[in-house]
Amino acid sequence: MIGDKMNRFYKRYSDIIFYLLSENKWNSLAQLADKTGFSKSTIWRDLEFLETILPDDWKLEKHETFGIRLSKPESGTLESILGHIREKNSYFHTLKLILLNDGVDISQISQEVHISRSTAYRHIEKLQDVLQEAELTLTASPFKLVGDEKNIRRFIIQYLDLMAFKTEDAISSVNFEEFQTALLKQLSNYSMSLRTGALLRLKMIIYISNLRVSMGYFVSFSKSTLAAYEESKFFLISKDLVHFMAKSPSREIQLQEILFFAIYLMSEERPINRSQHLRYLRGRKIGEREHPFAIFLDSLSTYVGFNLTEDDIFLFHIYQTLKRISLENEFKTETIRNSMLQYLPYYESNTIFQTIEERAIKAFSKVPLIIKKLDVLEIFTLLQAAILRKKNQHTIQVALVCRTYYEKDYIREILKYQHGNHLAISTLDASSMDLISKYEEFDLIISTDYHDSTNLIGYIPTIKVSTFPTPSELMEINEFIQDHFFEQIGLDKEMVYPFEKRGDS
Repeated sequence: MIGDKMNRFYKRYSDIIFYLLSENKWNSLAQLADKTGFSKSTIWRDLEFLETILPDDWKLEKHETFGIRLSKPESGTLESILGHIREKNSYFHTLKLILLNDGVDISQISQEVHISRSTAYRHIEKLQDVLQEAELTLTASPFKLVGDEKNIRRFIIQYLDLMAFKTEDAISSVNFEEFQTALLKQLSNYSMSLRTGALLRLKMIIYISNLRVSMGYFVSFSKSTLAAYEESKFFLISKDLVHFMAKSPSREIQLQEILFFAIYLMSEERPINRSQHLRYLRGRKIGEREHPFAIFLDSLSTYVGFNLTEDDIFLFHIYQTLKRISLENEFKTETIRNSMLQYLPYYESNTIFQTIEERAIKAFSKVPLIIKKLDVLEIFTLLQAAILRKKNQHTIQVALVCRTYYEKDYIREILKYQHGNHLAISTLDASSMDLISKYEEFDLIISTDYHDSTNLIGYIPTIKVSTFPTPSELMEINEFIQDHFFEQIGLDKEMVYPFEKRGDS
């Protein structure tokens, strides 16, 4: 996968940063070596380099006894620090020169990236490997991209997205504010809505299209494809935006460029009436039991232990994701996935991730729908959200057995404060314990009765707490809530965010 190749240019640094931030504590060199798979000497060299490029408000602390710790500013995020590291990486600077220019030589690379000519040649050699994965090559000096134009643009999209493309940083003939206003007006005319983040992505597409057209390179689709979409609302909207597109040498080529933008616009469409769309999905897609979409959802539902088709949010978004993947397969385009790429190495070993990949490939094998690892990661986030949504709705029936009225009032409010709506609390005293057996409706007994445990019901789990509940007692209740939910659906809680290890507090 192309993204994996680009990740290699800074993988060691990103792995170290990822584990230091996720642990948020002191780590020894041995621990970092074990987690990253790199030797202690390699990690030490990388740490010394990272110290020279970290922003002033990020601190890499070293201690002879405790090890290494990374301290971040209040507003610091993993994305911001990895983005900073990429900006300092000479491989990415070299690649940018090649992608945004129609031919560069070693002297230009050496001068603009501030590296020696021999280093520039080594960069070119490694970049060739990345480009080969994208079915592209570099010409001999001056170096320029060669290959199918759609593949070239797809690669540029991947690069700019990885580097967090910003319209204000782009040298472009397009007035992006005017483009956005015109696009929104056209969308309103056609009663059309776009997915979150679509405006920035479409600005990137128009920027890349104009860049390539200005160099004299154009996309090409078959006549049948053009005929199929020439009267669609996507094409008509794109046609009305043609004055933002670089001028093509002929009407035929201009129509192809309009179609290129229209395809990306199509992939960004969001159904304007969600309720109506959900009825359509449940009636036409899920209702057809042999439909690959229905098979895939049924398979995932069986795996996670509850019916995913009852989750409106998940159902709405998963169909949009699969629709986008289908369009990418059909037109060989690439829809931007923001900062997801840099997380792929850390989650593709997750059992849920691997299960999604396996079941998606099986369900869509006859379509065919090619599911890439980045697609799986997107579905992984949607499924994780659905599991957490189900968990947040999970309620446990609790009998709170207290000795006094003030215990009852105080402990009940403490439990509500700590555990919110997860606990449906009924308060009883020790003399009313027979009600628990009579109604058989409780999942848990929380009791302050230390002296007469014979009254407690043996087959219902019981947690004893103090009149003033301690943090460890409250944590025991929290762990019960977690375990009760995951046992009910049959999943290992370590596979679901926040990916807790058993026994961690």
